[in-house]
Amino acid sequence: MNRILIPLFILIFLPLQACALTNDFLTDKFLSGRIFEKPETNTDYDFTDIERIPIKLQVTQDISTRDEMLQEGQTVNLKSRSNVYYNEKIIVKRNEPVSAKIELIVDSGMNGIPYYIYLNDFKFQNLPSSKIHANYQKSGWNRTYWVLPLKWALTPLPPTGSLTNFIKGGHAKISTNDIITVYYYPNWK
Repeated sequence: MNRILIPLFILIFLPLQACALTNDFLTDKFLSGRIFEKPETNTDYDFTDIERIPIKLQVTQDISTRDEMLQEGQTVNLKSRSNVYYNEKIIVKRNEPVSAKIELIVDSGMNGIPYYIYLNDFKFQNLPSSKIHANYQKSGWNRTYWVLPLKWALTPLPPTGSLTNFIKGGHAKISTNDIITVYYYPNWK
């Protein structure tokens, strides 16, 4: 048996190694002539400093995936819920306008997978964006938890188990009552 498997292994995997060593014509074609700069690394930063200040925000009007005009890259208007202090100074005032962008909208899928909305790129009036860490997501109603058991329960009846594939998840909605927390890192450079 080993006499058959070893030559078969060599015949299959040796050409794969040879292909891996050759040049990729697509990368040569599309990346030739382009200059890529190295990203700037901050070697002076003390990565043990984890001081952060939470800033609570809310949207000024409801955002929902039901809205057909909602697009990725769209600007969203928010406002701060309260005054935020750092070293006994106000860094963000109550009701101060803040903007963010819709980074990604994920459509709902089969078997109850919901819609998702991702907000990012928060811009404050008096705070540098490089010191803000925020990534907010909101999902719709996840129906997977009852669709999959129903699907497996109906599997013995041939067509009915497959019909549950067409049940989609719920729409995502960010309402004015939702609290969006972003973090300000004052010691970041």
